[in-house]
Amino acid sequence: MGVINTEVNAMLERPAVFADLVNGLLHGGEQVLKPEDLTPLPLRYGVIVEEGGRRKAVEKTGDVRMKAENDIYSVSFFDETQVKVDYGMPVRNMLYDALEYRRQMQELEKEHREKGELKSPEELLSGITKEDRLRPVVNLVLYLGKEWDGSRSLHKMLALDRENEKVKELLPYVADYRLNIIPVRAIKDPENYKSCLQHIFYMLRFNEDKEKLYEYVNSHREELDRMDSVEMAAAFAMLGEQKRLKKLVSRQKKEGKETGMCKAIDDLILDGEKRGREQGEKIGEKRGQERLARLIVVLSENHKDDLIIKAASDSAFRRKLFKEYNI
Repeated sequence: MGVINTEVNAMLERPAVFADLVNGLLHGGEQVLKPEDLTPLPLRYGVIVEEGGRRKAVEKTGDVRMKAENDIYSVSFFDETQVKVDYGMPVRNMLYDALEYRRQMQELEKEHREKGELKSPEELLSGITKEDRLRPVVNLVLYLGKEWDGSRSLHKMLALDRENEKVKELLPYVADYRLNIIPVRAIKDPENYKSCLQHIFYMLRFNEDKEKLYEYVNSHREELDRMDSVEMAAAFAMLGEQKRLKKLVSRQKKEGKETGMCKAIDDLILDGEKRGREQGEKIGEKRGQERLARLIVVLSENHKDDLIIKAASDSAFRRKLFKEYNI
């Protein structure tokens, strides 16, 4: 797992933030799921399967796993944080879901067998009863990149000619699996979120326009400065500024200064402007050198070597020659 994933997942592991993510995405901001409804599930999980009479463990490691239980539903929520597109994501997430459903079945079977509740041949074969119900799995893919150009469902990955009439007859019998891609840079209603996610999603929206980003920061300084180090790190990771932030915080700590969210953004914007000026100066200097070099070549070709030294030392005379020779 990369640094960005780690920092974002550290924020999402907080029940208040995870509940806010679910409420914002699924319930339009209505507070259906509360932090106290959530219980973390193990990040490393798997099941025992039998192949050829041999028992074998199938394990996977996920990003954030939460069990949600309240009066409305009992659901397993999974989050996969993606910085880059995974073109095999439908198969990968389908396996995660299948392992979780299989794990739930094994838990039910263990409980039934301990109580001697499996009686009929069908129950003994299945390991569960007809009345048993599994907890739904909702697998969310939090995508931090600019555009998801991979398949969003298993069907899209399949080598099938969908224009062929016989394939059209076949397709309904081919099970599909759909991804729940959440492109964080294009969240439509940031106001639906009540935690730090609201401000992060707004800043992501303005990330390409530093002027609008600065306006947003200035109008929400009090709320932004309440963000702690974990939320700050996640925010800057999602904004793509975690490396610069790390250097900035390290430098300010040495100077005995505290860095809040707004101050960090102020400093990053100023640092960006400074770097932009420096880069512009370097480009200007390089272009000036190239322009003078072309002038020297032209003067030499025209046998006016006596003007070269004067052109190099007298800027007004040099500008006159640039204009004269259209350089």
